[in-house]
Formats: sequence, structure tokens, C-alpha cells
Amino acid sequence: MKTIFVLLFIILLPFWSCSPNRYQVTGQPGRIISLSPHITEILYALGQQQKIIAVTDFCTYPPQAKKKEKIGGLFNPNMEKIIALKPELLIGTPANAQLADKLSNWHFKFILLPNDRISDVYSTIDSLGKILNCKTKSDHLKALLKDSLSYYADLAVNNSKHAPKALLVIGRQQGSTRNIMAAGCNNFINTIWEMCGGKNAFPDLPAPYAQVSREALINRQPDIIIEFKFKEKWNANKNRKNYKEWQALTLIKAVKYKQIYVLTGNYTIIPGPRLYLLARDFSQIINRYHQQFSESFARRALK
Repeated sequence: MKTIFVLLFIILLPFWSCSPNRYQVTGQPGRIISLSPHITEILYALGQQQKIIAVTDFCTYPPQAKKKEKIGGLFNPNMEKIIALKPELLIGTPANAQLADKLSNWHFKFILLPNDRISDVYSTIDSLGKILNCKTKSDHLKALLKDSLSYYADLAVNNSKHAPKALLVIGRQQGSTRNIMAAGCNNFINTIWEMCGGKNAFPDLPAPYAQVSREALINRQPDIIIEFKFKEKWNANKNRKNYKEWQALTLIKAVKYKQIYVLTGNYTIIPGPRLYLLARDFSQIINRYHQQFSESFARRALK
């Protein structure tokens, strides 16, 4: 649970505002420190990995990134190591603004790019393509991601069936259904869910990600519950245990009809080049939902 909320701060919750380019970047920086997993993924996808001299503890994809020097995380950056590495450019998100301020005396160049919406992913790819002089590759990467997402959006348009309401669970208290952190609107997870043909049971949350009460869940009656449990190895036993935990809320349709899905890939909460995998997962969930209930209605009609 702790790891989930640390990643929420790093990846999903850019609380600090700043201009995208904190400092003017000139020339072609050859020594880069990536301050966010999605930045690392994009740099690798653009073929710029040789310029990366260090990444955060949470940058684990692609696997080669694990071999890079580590400089800590958002709450425990190793200032001494960063200074000693003498980076020519540090790339992060608005959540890294405080680190930029602390390192201002060393005149390091920072670029802090927003990352909460799909449009931010595209603009980040564009920005890195320009800064690192690889615009052809960045244009290709952006087009490939757009085409992949469009494929799943087209599937949803062709499917005129009922759009299921989902509770998108980012985290909750271990072993219980308390302290549920859900995704609301104005974030890439919700955008992709709606793009694939679903609805959000909590579109009116006061923030992109916020806690919801069990009473609110009963009132909203989500058709589907989708949990994000990245880094976990999932199996049938864990699935049974997970469903047993939700049985405390059998008044909810999603629990009653066993419409609880678990997504374990770390790509699910990283707004980078692998977003199409999240769209694929969502599309499959919606298709399973429609198939199950179409079969259920057919059986009732035959009785």
C-alpha cells in the first residue's frame, strides 16, 4: 500500500505547478537523469538510453533500466549522488519542483513536464523529441501510440451495448475494503476507461484520485470493480482471497455478480508508451462483462 501511494505522488499526482520548461535547454544534453518511470520509458522508446546516467528507484522498465545508477525517489532523493554525477539535464514532472529548487545553487538544467492526461503523454514525447534532436522517432512513437489507442476506441464505438459503471481502485487498506482510493476524472486512467466504452462510478470526485466511503459505493452501485495491484504475482488463490475481502460489500452489484477484476502490470499506472496495454485490458474487461450478461439474459429468456 505504501509503495502504491509513493508512486501516486511520483506519477499520478503532480501537486506543484510550474512551466513545462523550468530552464531553457540548449544544445544536446548527453548526461540525463530521469526522475520518473514514464520519462525513463519514453527515453528508451526514443533510443536515447545511452544518455541516461541515472534513474529513480521506481524506474524498472524496460528491464535494462534496472542497471542504471539509482538516485532514490521523490521523498528520498540522494542529493550528493545527483551532484556528483554532474548531469547536464534532469527530466521529471511538476512533483519534482522542490528538488529543482534545492539544486538551484548548482545551476542544473531541469525540464518538468505535466503527466496526468493522455495529451500530456503526447506533449512529453514531442518535447523530448525536440530537446534530444530525435523528432522523427518521437513523431513515430506518438503516432504509434495514437493508432493503438484509436483501435480500442473504435471497438467501443462499434459496441452499442450498455456502458458499465466502474469503481477504479488505485489502492485500499490491506485485507479490507476500507480507505479505498479511487480514480475520478481528469486523469489518463479514467480517460482510457471511458474511451474503451465504460463509465466512471465516481466522475465527481474532488480530485483526480480521492478516497471513497463504503456508503458511497452502495449508493453508486458500480457494475464493475477494477483494482490496480501492480508488482503482485496473481493467481487463483489470491483471486479467491481478494473476492472474499470484497464480500463485506455484497450489497454492491459488482460484488454480487463477481464483476471484480485485478490488473497487475506496472504499465497500468505509468502514463507512457505502454498505455495501449491498459486500453487492451479495459477493452477485454468490458467485452467479458457484456458477454457474461448477454448469456445470462439469454438463459432467462429460454426459461
